[in-house]
This record gives sequence, C-alpha cells and structure tokens, in this order.
Amino acid sequence: MGDGKTLMRSRGKRMISNALRVGVCVAALWFVLKGVTLRDRVVLKRDATPLVGTVVEKADSVTVQRTDGDSITVSRDEIAVDEQGQPRITYGLLTVWANSKKPLLLLALGLYLTVPFFQAARLAWLLAAQRIKLTFWDSVKMSFAGNFLNFATPLGSNAGDVFKAYFVTTHTDRKTEAATTIVLDRVVGLGTLIATVALITTLVSAGNRLAQFRPYVLAILALGVVVLLAYRSPTLREHLVPWRWLERLPAFDQLRRIDNTARTLMGHKVILSASVLVTFVLQVTAIGAYFAIAVALSMDAHVGNVLEYFAYFYTGAVIQSLPGPPQGLGTVELAYRYFFGPFGSPSQILFLAFLVRLVVLAAALPGLLVTLTGSYRPREAPVAADACERDAPAPAPGPVRPDHDLAVAQP
Repeated sequence: MGDGKTLMRSRGKRMISNALRVGVCVAALWFVLKGVTLRDRVVLKRDATPLVGTVVEKADSVTVQRTDGDSITVSRDEIAVDEQGQPRITYGLLTVWANSKKPLLLLALGLYLTVPFFQAARLAWLLAAQRIKLTFWDSVKMSFAGNFLNFATPLGSNAGDVFKAYFVTTHTDRKTEAATTIVLDRVVGLGTLIATVALITTLVSAGNRLAQFRPYVLAILALGVVVLLAYRSPTLREHLVPWRWLERLPAFDQLRRIDNTARTLMGHKVILSASVLVTFVLQVTAIGAYFAIAVALSMDAHVGNVLEYFAYFYTGAVIQSLPGPPQGLGTVELAYRYFFGPFGSPSQILFLAFLVRLVVLAAALPGLLVTLTGSYRPREAPVAADACERDAPAPAPGPVRPDHDLAVAQP
C-alpha cells in the first residue's frame, strides 16, 4: 500500500514537472512569435493599418507588392518610425528566407560537422587520465550518437550524457570512473564556456551592452574558482568534510572512487589543459557556425559586433543546458529575442534560432546510424587490464587524509 502511494506521488510530481516545462515552453514561444509575420509589413504615419506584401526598397521610396497583385509605392518620409528612429518596415519569414545567402548556410553546417570530432578528442583524453582505453573512432561515434539523442528524446541536453555514461561503461570494467568522467566532461565544457563569456565581457568597452553583465559573469567565475581551490585544499577537506558520517553510508566506497576520479583528473595537468583548449576551439567553431547563419540572414552582423554575438550565443548555450524545456525550446528563442533585438527583425531572429537548431540537428544525424546499428558497442569484452585496475587494492575506508589525497591525484 505504501509503495503504491509512493508511486502515485512520484507520478504526480513528474506530471507537474512536465506541465511546468510545457507551460514555460509555450509561454516563451508565444512571446517570441509576437511581431513575427509571414509577409512584409510597412506602417505609415497617416494610417495605423500596415501595408502587407513583399517590400522592394529604393533609395528614396519603398514599394509594397500586395498579395492581390497591386503595388503601392510610398516615399520614405511617409513611413512611421520606431523609438530608435528606424522606419517601421518588418520583413516576414518568406522574405528573410528568400534573401538568405544559402552558401553561408552550407558553410555553417560544414563548420558544425567538425564539432563532434573535438568532443571525441576531449572525451578520449579524459578517459585516458583514468587509465580507460577508448579509441578515437569509438569516441567519435559516441559523440555523434550523444548529440543526436539530445534532440531525439524528451530528456533534452541530458540524454546524450546519459547515453555516453552508459555505453562508455561497456568498454571498461571501471564503470564508476567511466561514468564520473562523463560528468567531468560536461563540467569542463560548462566551465570553459563561462570562462570564455567572462573573457568577452572583460574585453568589451564600458559603453557596450555586454558590460552590464560583467559583474555577474565574473562573480560566477570567481565562485567556481573558490570552490575548485577549496576542493583541492587538503586542510579544508580534512576539517570541513564530515568523513565519519560519510563512512557510514552504504555507497561510501563509490563516493570515494568518484572523488578519486575527479582528483586524478586534476593531477593530469597536461590532459586537463589540453581538454580546456580543445573545448575552447570547439565552442568557437560552433559559435562561428551560428554567426555565419546570422550573416546569411542579413542581420547586422560584422567584425565590430562579433564579440557580442559570441557572448549571446554562449548565453543561449548555457540556457539550453539548464533544466527546463527540452533543448531550451522557447527559452533560448526568448533569450535570442532579447539579445539580438537591435541586430534584426523578429522574423530574422526567429529564423536564426530555427536554423541554429536545424544545423545542429543535421550535423548530429550520423548519430542516428550509430544508435540504430549499435556500432558504439565494444567489439570485444573489456581487456583484463581494466579489471586488474578496478580490483587493485583501494585505500582502506576512513577519513581521507591530505597526504593520501595528494597521492591519489597524481598521474
């Protein structure tokens, strides 16, 4: 009876959580779609009813080719202006797509296709730090499959990590270390992303819109550094961590192995530095692909504001990784609408968000083949060396002393 009530409460909480996620998604999309039109619109000073059709702009006039076949030409002086003094000409989705530069969209796809290979290199290196052997090609397949599952399942950006955590363990007997490494892989990616945003906000001038975010980003980065240093400090670990209480937990051995995995990685400074560097390269490549889409859509995107674009795209990536609607559907578009408002029309921004998702999904499609064929599975059982490493004598349960910590953290 008790189990039944527990199950019902669990289902109720899950239903409420799903309802909230859907509600956030719908509300955000509704706000984003405000102002988005299928066809172009021109608002005149003398008439609040906009002219709807296809806009052809000239130096001193604008012609609206209406859907009924008629054309109306008005001078620029007759067109109403917004708060910034810009003419109230809104381009619709049809015009945005028709005027887009298709070669740049293909370039964006080509750039993003390289991202899984950078992800694969990082994963293989992080696993090597734990003495877990995974070939680069196997890592590539897992990266493609994980990226695809991010879009193909309702779990959103967590699905790929769940997939990789499970199937990496099929390549080794050191399953705790393998699964923990997947989490560390995400931590390295997120930490590098925040550090890059902090760098960008520091480089921009005081009058730039990004400058207002500088204190918050630097505070988050400083907090992360403090937590990392505290975790590395033997003195703080000795006095602040309740080891006697932790020893009584049934999963204490697993917790110790997770802790040792993290500290082992920090001991491999070369691997950790290389992982951060390749993460920076893959993020710049991905954001470069997004920027190419903005240029293809004729948004106000140029060398002078490229840092702003990069920072805003990075922010969208952070939002996408947070709990909420799958892949941040609606919330990412809402962030784009806020950040990119000065650089394009609502239709351009909506198309930008759509094409970013489309390019990422298209680049992840090889992962569908990997998941369908099961080629991610090891061709043979984990080697005996892995088992030997797993069964190697572990430190005796008890308070993990600073001197032992330092020894474990060495390569």
